[in-house]
Amino acid sequence: MLGPTSECIRAQTCCLSRWQRRYRENYLERISRLQHAGAMADLSQRDYERMLDIAVAVLESRTPESMWHLVGQEILEVLHATTTIFVDLRWRERTGHTEGWAPEWVGRTPLAELVVRRMEQQHPLFRYTASGQRRPATVDEVCDRVNWLRSDCFHEAYEIYGTTRQMALPLPATGDVIRGFIMGRPGRNFTGRETSLAARLQPLLRSVDIHVREMRRLAGADEGHGEPTDPATKARELGITPRELTVLNLLAQGLTAAAIARRLGISVRTVHAHLNGLYRKLETHDRLSTVLLAEDLGLTLPPAKGAHPRSP
Repeated sequence: MLGPTSECIRAQTCCLSRWQRRYRENYLERISRLQHAGAMADLSQRDYERMLDIAVAVLESRTPESMWHLVGQEILEVLHATTTIFVDLRWRERTGHTEGWAPEWVGRTPLAELVVRRMEQQHPLFRYTASGQRRPATVDEVCDRVNWLRSDCFHEAYEIYGTTRQMALPLPATGDVIRGFIMGRPGRNFTGRETSLAARLQPLLRSVDIHVREMRRLAGADEGHGEPTDPATKARELGITPRELTVLNLLAQGLTAAAIARRLGISVRTVHAHLNGLYRKLETHDRLSTVLLAEDLGLTLPPAKGAHPRSP
């Protein structure tokens, strides 16, 4: 039996602002296509709602530094974990850092030290992801249970976080880079249904990752951009949403509507809806005048040195 219809979920979105509803409706269309193909028949109405909640939580946030914390908190509920940590690792160099975690108290544990230790110990989920695997997987799927129970990785996780089961939710990355969530909980192992739901979340989280990186660039947070600027502040003054600002800056890089849609994982129709919103708020009528005015207002940043417009 197929999951709930998109109309059931749309009925719960009436209190959202227009741009939030537009994003959710676009995402519902994508889910509905998979649903009718039978690819998501095992997901409940609550599963759909939680996936949409993650998207809205990100789009409502104006601070890139907090986004992976927000997403991590949602993932705790979606996948019934008790802890989750978002990591960015360079496997060959054995270096890395965390970009988010949940619950909040996890941030008071020695995360930086533990990340380095896990790489030195060659944590089974790190090895699994470093080999190029991107399917969500549990520790029990990638290593012998007896060896895992004897490992320092297991004992330290249990002593610090109280977890006995772990699962990786990797994001696409290049080379030896590992990006994604490591989730933990005590008691029963993560089920096949939960790993399947984690796989459904991957395209959404990839879009979140792109959105976060672009917002950091706009906030002048990345190195190599010279003096920090803050287009986000100017955008707020003009009533421009974070998503519209992201679309505007990709437009300024020379990307077409189709390329922007691919980059952000949304439909071309939604891109045009964002562009129409920008035209209205900036009182412009075409792409060129919009980009030129945005540059004058300080709403855009130049691409990184040596960068060229390209489709993903």
